[in-house]
Order: sequence, then structure tokens, then C-alpha cells
Amino acid sequence: MEELAFWSIVEGCRTEAGGNTERLAQLVLRRLKTLSPDEIVEFEELWFRVQDELLHWPVRDAGTLLLGPFDDESFTAVQDWIVSHGRAVIRRIQEDPDSLVELAADRHNARIDWFCGLPLEAHIAVAGCPFAMDEWRGPEAPTGSPAVLTDEDEARRRFPRLTAYLDENPWIERPWSDRAK
Repeated sequence: MEELAFWSIVEGCRTEAGGNTERLAQLVLRRLKTLSPDEIVEFEELWFRVQDELLHWPVRDAGTLLLGPFDDESFTAVQDWIVSHGRAVIRRIQEDPDSLVELAADRHNARIDWFCGLPLEAHIAVAGCPFAMDEWRGPEAPTGSPAVLTDEDEARRRFPRLTAYLDENPWIERPWSDRAK
């Protein structure tokens, strides 16, 4: 599967689902079931590769500001969620992690693991058996340096849009607040 076909599936399903991320996951699964077993495996490999492009401290820090603290497993769901919004969104977030704030309206879906296992489920439906699951050899840790999010001045300097969003939504925990410590 070429990257263009991969994005055609992701972005076409996102367009059809509108703002409904749960529906998007259902549409992706339905679309994957129309592919050959090899194409399904290739789709998953491309998904992992794109997901790894988001494994940078500035993206994780932006996610922490928007969504609160999370562990590595939860961050994988966040990466999936970002990928599900398409390549233009990914590029914006890679260039300016503060632009993650643009996904705030869908933040309630960020930690839900809508996308993990969809290729495997589709492969079983199409081929009657699971595919051999090789261990993905992407990066193990985020690249770059983490921000000191407990330092409010640094957080505001590095992520002005996200911290403005926090100011507008006082119910979201701030890493620099006494409650977060």
C-alpha cells in the first residue's frame, strides 16, 4: 500500500465521519475489510510509521497541557487520535505542537483506544486468521527535550495557545498548580 492510499482511507473516513471519532474508527474498520490481507498489514505498518513521527517531547508536552498527564501507553492512544485527524493536522502539530489546541473540541476522544487492533480485526475477518505480529521497531522514547511544564512561565512561553485554552477552561488541571503536584 502506498502512502497516498493510506491517507485516502484515513482522511476519507474522517470526512465521512465528520467530528465523530468513534464513527471514524468504525468506518476505518469497514474500509480495511475491503482490502487484501497484505494491504491490511501494510496499512498497519504505515500507521505505526506515521505514529512514530509524533514521538517528540514537544508533542507530548502539548498533549499533557491539553489532556493532562499520561503514561506511555496512553500517549500511544493520543498519537493514534492525532493520526486519525489526517496528514495536514500532523504536519501542523509537528511544526508547531501548540497547534494541538485546534483539536480541543475532540479532546474527549484522545485517550480512548479507538484504533488499536483495527487492522488485526480486519485481517481476521478477511483472511480467517490473525497476521503474524512482528514487534514494531520504532523509537522507544520521545526525541528532543521535555519542557518543564511545572514552570508556568516556560509553559506559557512555549505553548501560548494551549495555556490560553487552559485559562479559558479552569476545570482542566495545570501542571504548575498545587493540585498537580
